[in-house]
Amino acid sequence: MLETGRSRSYCVRKSKVWWAGVVLGGVAIACVPILLVEYSLNTYVERSARAKLESLARSALGLAEIRLESSMAALVDLSSVVEGCDQRSLEMMRKAASASLPIKEIGVLDESGVTICTNFGDVGEPRAVSRELPLADARFEIGLIRFRDRNDRALRLRLDRKNAKPLGALIPADFLVPDTLDGDFQDGRSLRLVMDNAEIIAARPVGDEGMSIDHTRTLGVHLKSERFPVAVVVERTRATLAEEYRDLMTFGRVGSALITILTFAFFALYFRRNRNDPLVQFREAIKNGEIVPFFQPTIDIRIGKLVGAEVLARWQRPDGVMVSPANFIPLAERSGLIYPMTLALMKRARAEVGAIHVNRPHINVAFNLYAGHFANDSIIAELKAIFENSQIGLSQIVLEVTEREPLPDLDLAREIIERLQKLGIRVAIDDVGTGHGGLSYLMKLGVDMIKIDKMFIDAISTERHSQTIIETLLELARTMNMEVIAEGVESFDQVEYLRRKGVHQAQGYVFAPPLPAGSYIALVEAMDAGVAAKPEAAASAA
Repeated sequence: MLETGRSRSYCVRKSKVWWAGVVLGGVAIACVPILLVEYSLNTYVERSARAKLESLARSALGLAEIRLESSMAALVDLSSVVEGCDQRSLEMMRKAASASLPIKEIGVLDESGVTICTNFGDVGEPRAVSRELPLADARFEIGLIRFRDRNDRALRLRLDRKNAKPLGALIPADFLVPDTLDGDFQDGRSLRLVMDNAEIIAARPVGDEGMSIDHTRTLGVHLKSERFPVAVVVERTRATLAEEYRDLMTFGRVGSALITILTFAFFALYFRRNRNDPLVQFREAIKNGEIVPFFQPTIDIRIGKLVGAEVLARWQRPDGVMVSPANFIPLAERSGLIYPMTLALMKRARAEVGAIHVNRPHINVAFNLYAGHFANDSIIAELKAIFENSQIGLSQIVLEVTEREPLPDLDLAREIIERLQKLGIRVAIDDVGTGHGGLSYLMKLGVDMIKIDKMFIDAISTERHSQTIIETLLELARTMNMEVIAEGVESFDQVEYLRRKGVHQAQGYVFAPPLPAGSYIALVEAMDAGVAAKPEAAASAA
């Protein structure tokens, strides 16, 4: 009872672990759609937002370049007519400034860049000029102007002349960026026109000129001019992207959640179905070592000596429940799992009862083979790999060929049997007279022994024809020099009948049922001790 309780507890724990594994695995697999959809949505949103920012940056940079080029052309036109700060030159500068939209002020400069006079007559309010940068046209330089009494900024184009003082054109910063209302930049977007020395010329929204750029929280595009030492930086905070694309993100996430639920449900049903699928269960049973060998003893009925055992497959679940062979052997044969099952039985039997064969060369161990084992000669290499260097010698192996399915090629089967016999392995035909082979197997396969089926043994005392069949098989076996084993012997009357007819070996419940390895080993050792005790008793009596 204690052992049964432990087995049930183990089974419950294993079931819980299995379900936990299924749940965790299902969650991990089901999360894949969520991650893929989330990644795809974020990628799409970022790509779409970046494309809009690039379009805005190109438009803004194009505007700045057009107005700078227009101002340069205006200065070049003036350079030939403005000589200094005389009245005529001032008038010409006033006309040029009013005719050119971007230019607010035109002035004459000294060699150091200080303004001498402007189209307004005087120099005007105090101002500071940044380091001027050269343009592709070597006559021009550009610098940032800051007014000391207000926050306005402007760019100054400086045109150097060979025989006259330089001219300067002042372009307000707001004229170099799009005439867009500040409200258009309240959704997290910002635009900055900057010089190559990183000084900010103008910004949208207004007043954003002094703010630092945080690339970790913003999505940005940097577009540099090829003709001027300026660039446009357009950015948008990542937080506002979610708001703009909220409907799309919501739709995508709901869709991914539905896919996740369906995926999880599919895998849960799949694993549940597989768990309840007998074929899957049986395959796992072989893999997990749940198919165990039981040993049906074979007795020499002349002297009561144990001469070996037939290995029978039993399915023992982790909770100790034994599955009847009638419930899994047909499944194994139909599915082809009979072949890995047979190899697993051989290896398990070698490990469990190999030790008792080392000093008992007269004890054999028999395994059932099926028609498919003789479709090619791979069984030979498999037997050698398992038993050639094991405690069970090849000469102690008996292979029983069942008649339940017809052999695919009798000639090939005969060749394989001959090669097995050369290794010392003996071959028997199992259930003679009940399957497909009949007498043709006896005639063509050259086997070493035959096994009389339980059906005939059961009818010994009730069916006259059964005795006739047994006697015919015995006579045929003697003629062909084959050993005979009777299966399914369940009474002493049957034993006496078989002994009288010259049958030497038998199996059945009258001797012992199929035994687990431990019980079979104990039986072998007990019978050996009994045989050893008989000579000692005889010597004492003498």
